[in-house]
Amino acid sequence: MHYDASPSLPPPHSRIGLLHVRHLRVMTSALRAVDYRYGGGSCRTQVQALLSWCDKAYAHSASAAVRRDFRGAIAELHALAGWTAFDAGLGGSAHRHFLLALDFAQDEDLVANIRYRMGRVHLHHGGPAEALGMFRLAEIVAKSHHTNAILAANQAWCHAEMGQRVPALALLGRAHDEFARADVDGAPPWAAFFDVHDLAGMTGAIYTSLARTVDASYAKPAITALLQAVSGYRDEMARSRTFALISLSLNHLLLGDADEAAAAGVLAVAQAGDVMSARARKKLEPLHAEADRRRATTLRELITPLLVAPSHAA
Repeated sequence: MHYDASPSLPPPHSRIGLLHVRHLRVMTSALRAVDYRYGGGSCRTQVQALLSWCDKAYAHSASAAVRRDFRGAIAELHALAGWTAFDAGLGGSAHRHFLLALDFAQDEDLVANIRYRMGRVHLHHGGPAEALGMFRLAEIVAKSHHTNAILAANQAWCHAEMGQRVPALALLGRAHDEFARADVDGAPPWAAFFDVHDLAGMTGAIYTSLARTVDASYAKPAITALLQAVSGYRDEMARSRTFALISLSLNHLLLGDADEAAAAGVLAVAQAGDVMSARARKKLEPLHAEADRRRATTLRELITPLLVAPSHAA
């Protein structure tokens, strides 16, 4: 999927106005939607083109108020650039964009959201302790119940990955409490992904980690939460639905139900093939290993071609 992500620059010696800031935010929102639906590999080039426009436009004069709004919009775009790089498997580029986003960000919840994204990179690469530190740092500046729900859920995930059941469940409960008090409909566009369906997906992810690190019986509540997430995710959130299906398949395997695991695996693999996401491939690896360990041949053979396919990190 392709977008023309380069709005017209102001004429020489003219000023940046609110119209340019609004245009930038509209373009960022459109590219964020492409990322959710098709993966970071599908729109990284367009995001970079829009950042190039920002570099040129920022040299133009602007009122103090417009300059402040423009900086905020650029921070949001760098946060998206970091996320698309992360999703494409480019951790170094992701880190660079997140640091630039922090330089431009002024909204405290946006700062917290950027640090949350930095923490997710650590968590994805097997560093739950480092991720937990980043989420706690984000919590210091977080203001809204919605942001605190995101951070509590992700801290719970870290503890679950480390096999720490008590803090994981306590923080999961806090995440649900914060979410119940949040203004979800009024969430800013860079945090709007975290709705009731994503909370269910996160809940399923936390229970999945506990099933792997503490007790396989946690696979049962994981399946309940993941089924809720899968049924609620719209096509616009295809990547998140793919992740939930992968976890769903894994939990069925942990309970010894190879047929249900294969059924969920078929759906996961079909969607993973349509999403340009290196993260989807990495999330298939533990499912493939578990299928191999349990001699679930059908599921293992289903996943293998995706693991050896060329990377989408172009």
